[in-house]
Amino acid sequence: MHFKRIDQLRGFAALAVVLCHAAVSAETVVVDPAHQSWHWASSLLGWGYLGVPLFFVISGLCIHLPTASALAAGRLTRPDWQRFFQRRFWRLYPAYLAALVLAGGLLLVTRGELPAGWHGVLAQVFLVHTFYPTTFDGLNPPAWTLAVETQLYLAYPLVWALFARLGGWRGLGVVLMVTMLFRTSLNFGWVPAQFGGVEWEIFLARWFEWALGALVALWAVGIVTMPRLARAPGIAALVLALAVRAEWEMWRTGWYTFKEPLYGVAFALVVLVTLDRERAGKPTAGTALGRRLADVGVYSYSLYLLHRPIQFAFEPLARRLAAAGFLGLQPLTASLLLMTATTPLVLMAARVFYRYCEAPCVEIARRVGHVPQPGFVRIRASWGRN
Repeated sequence: MHFKRIDQLRGFAALAVVLCHAAVSAETVVVDPAHQSWHWASSLLGWGYLGVPLFFVISGLCIHLPTASALAAGRLTRPDWQRFFQRRFWRLYPAYLAALVLAGGLLLVTRGELPAGWHGVLAQVFLVHTFYPTTFDGLNPPAWTLAVETQLYLAYPLVWALFARLGGWRGLGVVLMVTMLFRTSLNFGWVPAQFGGVEWEIFLARWFEWALGALVALWAVGIVTMPRLARAPGIAALVLALAVRAEWEMWRTGWYTFKEPLYGVAFALVVLVTLDRERAGKPTAGTALGRRLADVGVYSYSLYLLHRPIQFAFEPLARRLAAAGFLGLQPLTASLLLMTATTPLVLMAARVFYRYCEAPCVEIARRVGHVPQPGFVRIRASWGRN
């Protein structure tokens, strides 16, 4: 099953992250950006980081949708996990390695050095860089989400088993309980100080967001039901607005515990409304814009892999021009315009990378997925409509 509107959401989330990081670069290259006139614009673009929880929800949906479709068709099967992980490997890892090589080469040419030592590079190659602060950013800081995704994939058999044994809603309840127990426990300081906050990005802290997407997949194929109220656009907008409003309180005692799960609920409702409109055959709002967003959504993984190294490469130029009073503008205004102006180049590079690197890997993964899977084992039908 393929949903065009999910491609649009994915494209929107990817562009939001790209613009967020452009604003981060713009503030990085100037002194004291908080007291300049365009700080409001930089802060506004900074909200693009919310593309990350949206991506986690969409990932849970897309990963679980094939199994959910088979279940809805009456083929109650236990997935072939070996083949699943083979598909994931070919779909993501070769392109990831190629992007790391490109990032390293680009940074060596433009900066003359790598931003991480060899231990950090190797940690990122093996997707274990999120376990320690000194390796967290590595060559390509956004790749921390790919490390978390890898952990979520490894935990997918457990999600599948919970949903199969308990049903979708009760299985989600177990994941929520584990996630909140883990996040709450982090407030009691049991994690050694040298880990410096990275424990909030272990998969257990983000598990609920991903499982919400998996539950939406069960709804999309008719296995579970959703309250009609949950499919109302106004409710999705209200929950998202409450989550954004609560962001201002995030550093108060205990609030950070609920931050990502609340955004997960908000974006799961957004995805639910989006799919409901597509299933109803309603036309895409802003057809031309919708087509472009869907197109970006197709190569959003390539965009996610490449955008930050390219922005890093332009930071020295932005720093020099901003300091020289580019077009007579304030430094932050100048650097923000310069960094956001790199976005078309980033999009073009991502599209080329998708065609010649990611797309061939997608085809390999598809062929692995189409090989007949022997040994299907029937399971109890407790996926039922609960």
